[in-house]
Amino acid sequence: MLRCFPVKSDIRLIIQRLIVISSFPPFTYFYKKVYGLAVVVATLLLRRMDGVLAIYLRRGMAKDEVLYGLSDIDLSVIIDNENRDRIAVKEAKERVIGTYNKLSRFIPLFIKDEEELGIYSFSEFTEVYKDYDFHRYRFNEGKHTWRLLYGKDVVKALPALPENELYLPATKELGVWWLLVNDELNSAHAHPLFKRKYLWYKAVAEVSRVYLFICHDENIQSREAALYRVKEYLDSEHVRYIDKVQGYLKKLTSREDLILDELVELLILLIGRSVREMERKVYKDADVKEAVIDAPDYQDLVVEPDLLSFIEKLETYIREIEPYLDYAALIPQVEFSMDILANSDIDSLDLVLGLKEFVPFDKLRRLSSLFEGNGSSQCIEPFITDGAVALSLWSDRPERCLKSLKQCPEFFTLLPEETPRPFSLLAGRKQKQIWFALPLDFFQKTVARRVAKIEDVISDPQIYRMKDLDLLRFFWAASRTKLLAASLDNEEVRVPVTSRQILEALMEFSPKDEPWLSDLHVEYTRGLLGKESELYRYVSKSIEFLKGM
Repeated sequence: MLRCFPVKSDIRLIIQRLIVISSFPPFTYFYKKVYGLAVVVATLLLRRMDGVLAIYLRRGMAKDEVLYGLSDIDLSVIIDNENRDRIAVKEAKERVIGTYNKLSRFIPLFIKDEEELGIYSFSEFTEVYKDYDFHRYRFNEGKHTWRLLYGKDVVKALPALPENELYLPATKELGVWWLLVNDELNSAHAHPLFKRKYLWYKAVAEVSRVYLFICHDENIQSREAALYRVKEYLDSEHVRYIDKVQGYLKKLTSREDLILDELVELLILLIGRSVREMERKVYKDADVKEAVIDAPDYQDLVVEPDLLSFIEKLETYIREIEPYLDYAALIPQVEFSMDILANSDIDSLDLVLGLKEFVPFDKLRRLSSLFEGNGSSQCIEPFITDGAVALSLWSDRPERCLKSLKQCPEFFTLLPEETPRPFSLLAGRKQKQIWFALPLDFFQKTVARRVAKIEDVISDPQIYRMKDLDLLRFFWAASRTKLLAASLDNEEVRVPVTSRQILEALMEFSPKDEPWLSDLHVEYTRGLLGKESELYRYVSKSIEFLKGM
């Protein structure tokens, strides 16, 4: 991922910088031994854990792309779940994580983070490869680059995929590297300059690898080779940006600053080309289904007072960057990712900036600073878009970073039909009903996987530990997904985009439940607005209702 190992003190930062400065022989020989010894120690400790089926070294170190002092060590551990029940597998994972976390305290080359460790049961490992595009791309890369440190080679045993089935998964990798732009915008995540240079080198190289694979069917593993090759497809100005990025690796500790405007422009160019070509290849012969959204009026949204005052601040600032924009619009969030419990999208908004020309990075950073001070429990996520590809400026999750016309048609459907004048954040569509085409096979698979995830969540007693308001926001999002799943065989698919619209659809779906559903929405609205409410009365009933849908 994007992070280097954490630095908890000035002393560690100084040591890290000294290692970077001294990365030449004979010091590199010593550093190589240190990294190698760390891998050996980790392998010896982890293989002793009961249930460990395999241990892998992955990513940069597995490909011999190590920058001493900045590169961390990425491991994956697979737990054998044959003849083990769910509790036994969970306990085995906890033992491995506990050992790994102790190791990370003494060897900072390992990040104390379960996701960075990459721990799966064998059945989970095969399931996520089958169901999740991001893992399909990463694990398929692992078939060629990961190093087996111990145990059974389960990665090599994964089913081989033809290249045309990897175009869509490859675009999920782009979101991981776009998160670097989020970090640059967010002052709380600022890294020292030499780290930022290294991260930008990795980001541009990895995005170039994806671009070369999708647009030119060139499968290049090495970052440096990808940077050299991508120049063949860029104009002279963008080649100059690539040269600059390659130079960063050789001058990490120089005081020369990053060319942020140019680097962000380069990422947007490569990401945009990759996504467009992916959609051309993947969706060119796809069946489509007619779908409709009832465009909500602003009063249809449940908006708390803090969010209203935040919107006023946004509107004031966006007027300052109007010359760079075709439009700015607030639209309801409509999200169908697998991360169904975090930051529910219901009754939240997306701020979409349609670019006429690139907004200078210092102005985007000023916009981002407004979001740092947003105290609302509801969320506004900002995107920049050219009408076919939208990139989030404030996301901490790769799967939410990138939206495209075929994968997220409902997002683009809600955008203004034409440049709104006079300039206003609240300008929307003229027509009440908006018709659009869903790529049927892709949408069916997405909804089916999401329904399965919802079933897992509502069957787990842990759901009752959620805060009442969070659980009820989940209820509306889960209900929308189940309604969509039930309507995919209909002549047209209706996509509700606010809790009020979902309420109306549920009352039509189950008229006998209309009284309590209506009361639930009243209490939910009160809770969302920070007023005293009796949401607790509806928790059990809402979960049972979801189970019966």
